[in-house]
Amino acid sequence: MTNLHERYRATRALTERLCEPLETEDYVVQPRAEVSPPKWHLAHTTWFFETFLLSRLPSYTAYNSNFPRLFNSYYKTQGEHWLQGERGQLSRPTVKEIYRYRHHVDAAINANADRFDPEMLKVLETGIHHEQQHQELLLMDIKAILAINPEMPAYLNTPVPPSRQVPLKYLPIEGGTHRFGVNPEDGFSFCNETPNHQRLLHDFSLANRPVTNGEYLAFIEDGGYSEPFLWKSDGWNWLQASGVRWPLYWHKESWHKESWHNERGHKQSGEWREYTLHGDMPLDLHAPVCHLSWYEADAYACWAKARLPDEFELELAIDQEHAHPAADNNDFFRHDTLTPRLDTHHQPASNSGFYSLAGNLWEWTASPYVSYPRYQRPAGAFGEYNQKFMANQMVLRGGCLATSEDHFRATYRNFFFPHQRWAFTGLRLARDV
Repeated sequence: MTNLHERYRATRALTERLCEPLETEDYVVQPRAEVSPPKWHLAHTTWFFETFLLSRLPSYTAYNSNFPRLFNSYYKTQGEHWLQGERGQLSRPTVKEIYRYRHHVDAAINANADRFDPEMLKVLETGIHHEQQHQELLLMDIKAILAINPEMPAYLNTPVPPSRQVPLKYLPIEGGTHRFGVNPEDGFSFCNETPNHQRLLHDFSLANRPVTNGEYLAFIEDGGYSEPFLWKSDGWNWLQASGVRWPLYWHKESWHKESWHNERGHKQSGEWREYTLHGDMPLDLHAPVCHLSWYEADAYACWAKARLPDEFELELAIDQEHAHPAADNNDFFRHDTLTPRLDTHHQPASNSGFYSLAGNLWEWTASPYVSYPRYQRPAGAFGEYNQKFMANQMVLRGGCLATSEDHFRATYRNFFFPHQRWAFTGLRLARDV
């Protein structure tokens, strides 16, 4: 229990450290429906421990009877909840009150730690991983909140060195029958990574690195956003309705931004720039392109006469390469202060020549988010954690610069709707052999 309790305390402390650069006003902004205010993340992760763990103790009294409705995310089994797109409407409870709520629940966890039975310890571990997922969401949302401001304020004020140029190569990977997903003895995993099962893969080749900003700029300049042949029908319809013509957070130096999400009709000139967590910067042509929708990634792959890998091809490559983030790319989750850089760059290659298979950007795959064969949905409220989202979304693999160190494993599956772009998403190309 001691190690698990220490992990709990470290995870809770890190969430609050991620918020240290914020001003009070930053905690309550919701620029669009998919982005949650930071104070909601602080409260929701606390609600999770209170609802699924502390409520099992007869001696515990809920902090506030209204909080379950305000900070339940989507658990229908737990009653009504505030709509996601309206979380920014609430000025109360205040940020100070949310921190008091967090510390109240932390104190209750500490005081009752010796009373947790094995099932409650499983809930505690799940809650830790759940909060780590929200740490990544928190950084995604903070970036969206700051980017909407015409001043484009920086979240971190640390220097970012330019990326080095890495020539593109396709490296062969042998197919065959392989096992995918987790085994029970592998340690913690989410239910969507189970069960372990066999699949047959054909031989394929995989790009040694992600697609870069410079390569994606060539796609734009070649009219990639104007050629319907490159796009899935649904993607083309989204493109026409949204007016999107470049990756999220790109703009040109002479363009006076009204909104990142009102791109239609703006004439641009000058040099390309990109808003990052370090503020507004010149576009690094050798850095991996970031903040793409699945539609854009798929269209680019078609233009490049390649394809997106499926999720099992990426899992095989990550597993065979024992891919894990380089230390300088994951320092954010190793230190107590906000000193590391948060940017996209090419990590050192493995012995076989792959770069950044894990820990740089989530990489879109060609795989729809569905359950594995013989998947067993967990009983109770945790059955809502993953299974209810297995429709109309696409899988991403590899983790990103904001992913917790505990979540870098070959089997880890992320998922988003194909039009969503605010996550740290990129792409790597594949080809049939």
